[in-house]
Amino acid sequence: MKIGIIGSGNMGRAVGVRFAAAGHEVVFGARRLSQAQAAAALAGQGAKAGSTDDAARDADVLVWTIRDGDPAVVFADPALLDGKTIIDLNNRDYADEVRSGVWFQEAIAERLQALMPKARVVKALNTIAMESFDISAGALRAAGAQSFIAGSSEDAKRIVSRLLDDIGFEAVDIGDTPAAMRAAEALGDIIRLLMIDGQRGGRAALKLTTLPQTDMSIVGAREASNYK
Repeated sequence: MKIGIIGSGNMGRAVGVRFAAAGHEVVFGARRLSQAQAAAALAGQGAKAGSTDDAARDADVLVWTIRDGDPAVVFADPALLDGKTIIDLNNRDYADEVRSGVWFQEAIAERLQALMPKARVVKALNTIAMESFDISAGALRAAGAQSFIAGSSEDAKRIVSRLLDDIGFEAVDIGDTPAAMRAAEALGDIIRLLMIDGQRGGRAALKLTTLPQTDMSIVGAREASNYK
């Protein structure tokens, strides 16, 4: 699959390197060409470098790493985004927003979808720190690594799920509503609290699991409730 990396900083570089290693055609895009070139050189595997327009032009999927990026500012030709599947992995500013409790307001992914209505935005990988991209796909699968995803296009989410599987992550679909986008971003806020303030480090991860069947009868049956 052809993948364009929009913004070739830490996360863009890490994700692009892994997708290239998984056999995908990757073009790193950045406003500073030298940054994109360095990322492409690290990735090898025939990865290329160019402007953000270059990265978007022939891509099937774009990895959006620019927080609150207005396409009209990022691209000379925003129409390059039309019809593309876009993975938004951004989180809110940790120091100024997360620590002050600005959660469940409009999601970054919601704003991106509104700014690029002909694209298909999927929230993904925002609960995964850069350090985790230095863990092999096999080791990630063995650990049951997951990435929570959200977005209104079922087809786009299927594409993103396959890409996540290529690099070792199981996709856990939260849903297709604005609340799902906001919940996905809130999970990114929660894991960063654990990583940073909780000092769990960049390999800490969130994981959905199912508990065993009940094997006792000591708490009583659930009572009827009006709660929905």
